Amino acid sequence: MKFRLLALVLIICSTISTSGQEQAKQKQFKPLEDFDIVSLSYVNYGKSEFKKDNQVGEVGFSEFRFSYTTTKLLNNRKTVLIHGLEFTNLKPDFSEVPNSSPITRNFYSAAYRFGIINPIGKKGWRYSLGLKPTLASDFEEGGVSSEDFILQASVLFSKRASENFKYGFGVSFNTRFGQKQILPIFQLVYKKNNWTTFAYLPAYLGHFYNFNSSKLGLSINLNGNNYNFHNTNTSGLDLDKLSYSRVNIGPEYEIKITKKIKLNLNGGVTIANKLDWLNGNDDSELDLSPENKFFFKLGFKLVK
Repeated sequence: MKFRLLALVLIICSTISTSGQEQAKQKQFKPLEDFDIVSLSYVNYGKSEFKKDNQVGEVGFSEFRFSYTTTKLLNNRKTVLIHGLEFTNLKPDFSEVPNSSPITRNFYSAAYRFGIINPIGKKGWRYSLGLKPTLASDFEEGGVSSEDFILQASVLFSKRASENFKYGFGVSFNTRFGQKQILPIFQLVYKKNNWTTFAYLPAYLGHFYNFNSSKLGLSINLNGNNYNFHNTNTSGLDLDKLSYSRVNIGPEYEIKITKKIKLNLNGGVTIANKLDWLNGNDDSELDLSPENKFFFKLGFKLVK
């Protein structure tokens, strides 16, 4: 049912685009945001306590993310194709307290991203379609299986309302909250004087003051994934998937090192941590979700 809904939306968008391409060209505005060609980041989370039945332990984890994206303008000078690759590594480590050695695990996701952007009519509207086939797993004991595969998708309608303002809305099917689900999405970018607000809900919200070659502000970032779990040495537990998500809140600073390379620093507190092993029925089997903790992020971007 979920995929049928998304397929219907895609068909409607394609029909609208056919007539929209026959309309006059829209006024061209300067982009409100940079386009990231390459993005590289490392996030470290301090250890915090978890409680399971009568056991008390500590869990800490780190995230490594890499993405590469390229665009191509088609001959009609209106349609833009997007191709990209994404890779993530989540590394949690657990220990019972006191006096126990930590247990470290690695979870990976690798994805190919395909998108298309097209104008609709004369009033500045356009639609963006995205497909992201993803493999997400610990890739142990047997390598890759069909259970590792997730097809994520999205459709967004957006409008550049003025030189300093754009907004949009749509729907996506993803694992941002740690499980497969359909979510509404909302986009807003607004600039006034030296201030800029970025909203890509529910994923990101930020408000920044812009200097000549840098910006400083406060951001909220939500991300997660749903990893297949291959390890069979689980002490009789039915551990089928790892449901992971977190919300990072804190100050964010970004500066241009060169014309096209940016350094990004972000730190603060992580809330709503979810680290929950699910069984074959997608019910919680082993919930080791930790308490709130601090995080620090270091990132680099190559922009167009």
